[in-house]
Amino acid sequence: MFVPPLNSSSPRQAAVTVVYGTHAERLDHTFSSFAQNPHLELHAFVLGDRLPVNQVPGVQYHLRAPDPSFSHPMRDADYRRWLLIDELEVDYALVVDGCDVLCLQPLPALPELLRGAWFAGCVEHKGGRYLGGGLYTSNFINAGVTYWNIKASAELRREIERRGRTCFRNLVDDQLALNEVIHTRYFDQVIILPCHYNYRGSLGAKPRGWARTPHLDGIRIYHNRHWIEEARKLVPVRSIAGLEPLPPDNGPLNLWQQRWRRFLTRWRKEGY
Repeated sequence: MFVPPLNSSSPRQAAVTVVYGTHAERLDHTFSSFAQNPHLELHAFVLGDRLPVNQVPGVQYHLRAPDPSFSHPMRDADYRRWLLIDELEVDYALVVDGCDVLCLQPLPALPELLRGAWFAGCVEHKGGRYLGGGLYTSNFINAGVTYWNIKASAELRREIERRGRTCFRNLVDDQLALNEVIHTRYFDQVIILPCHYNYRGSLGAKPRGWARTPHLDGIRIYHNRHWIEEARKLVPVRSIAGLEPLPPDNGPLNLWQQRWRRFLTRWRKEGY
């Protein structure tokens, strides 16, 4: 068990996941990648009747009984992960999905990312969504990688969990409940982080609705179950992405040259 140094004034920070079934045996696949951050304790809550046989060194395991009131183990894990962090006696927590979130390079301290807010997250790959009651948001947050000031966000997290218990909508309605609560009641306590801290782009054949990227340079956390193996092959990545230089114009462009340049920019989807 982690024991903080005596007289230490540094806040305790943790990377946390909640898993069940065979997922508990596979934390060496992606979750162990967060061990490169010495400021983060690694904690895994296992919902079941036993701890996994394959335990990753450096990860602290916690066995908890399943809660059938959520109707499905996935909802049980997804909602309770935001309450179980209260048991750790840490100050800040990065809560991630168990088997498809890969830390590609060291992260800043969590207080630096939160900047005084209760919660931080990244916009989902389709950021514009309608929420309950007709509210529209262009900042629909992905729930698979979330950053928390634990003490400050206590009531926020309980409200999300209560909403989830109230009504089964689908197996991943934790993301919907999180966004409904945050965007209606707590939007002033939220930091929207750059997508680099929860990157969702496709590394392979582009399915409908997903943007494609050729590399992961500059990305801190990659999160996409379809291409996680491809992402693992790209490690180590560069700390920042390269930026191609623009060819200089020889002088002012006339009207037809401007129109042609605008067409090329749109066709290449640069800035669109």
